[in-house]
Amino acid sequence: PPLIGVADEPVKSQLNLRKETMKIFGCAILLFSIAAAPAFASDAGIPSDAHAYGDLVASSHWTWTHDAKTPGSAVASSHYPEGSPSLDGKSREFSFAYSNKGGERFSLTFGHDTEYTHFVYDTYVYLDDPSQLANLELDVNQVISDGKTIIFAFQCSSYSGTWEYSTIQGSPHWHSSGLHCNPRSWTAKKWHHIQIASHRSGGDVTYDWVSLDGDQKAVNKGGNGAIDLHWSPGDLNLNFQLDGSLDRGSVTIYADKLTIWAW
Repeated sequence: PPLIGVADEPVKSQLNLRKETMKIFGCAILLFSIAAAPAFASDAGIPSDAHAYGDLVASSHWTWTHDAKTPGSAVASSHYPEGSPSLDGKSREFSFAYSNKGGERFSLTFGHDTEYTHFVYDTYVYLDDPSQLANLELDVNQVISDGKTIIFAFQCSSYSGTWEYSTIQGSPHWHSSGLHCNPRSWTAKKWHHIQIASHRSGGDVTYDWVSLDGDQKAVNKGGNGAIDLHWSPGDLNLNFQLDGSLDRGSVTIYADKLTIWAW
């Protein structure tokens, strides 16, 4: 029953309460959506209908090997899930011990498609000791219908101090993009968000843009990316490669929310 002397107030309060409840409910839905969706889903340059190959750190099909094109040697391991550090309680640890600046390549076949022409490699990384990392290389490889493998290879290099991209001139070659990047200068024990966008026309690859911690820069460089590796048509795989910077040492890096966007 209405209170004496404030007969209109309960109706008003109920309306206000209903409005406030709707506001709180709306905010809760928004916060839940933000928490549940990948943090990078709304980033510029990724269309809303792009296919997301998401949560790739959780795959049980990761493989790794010493990259024979780097000097020295490397012995590696990878563990999942890691509760800390992580953004969602489930990161993957990549670690390796090396000598003579050796490198380790971690790889994953994550899909099958010959028609996609655009890709964004999207991940968060966390380094215990950046001074040990000479290069961080992040690649997508696609085998198209004619059997050629298209290599989309990009790396942050301490040697050139830039983001570098690859083209095929008989074999893969690295070129400086002119955009500053040095993994050894990254803040230790902090999550860094990396996005690399590229596309192809036939076998020609263009590296469109790169973003580090939200600072997006245009690249707009590239060249031939096609090579005959006799892989199965349609294979989509990625590389997550680490190169050591010293005569002897070890690197531990964590990755989380690793997603390949394709369209």
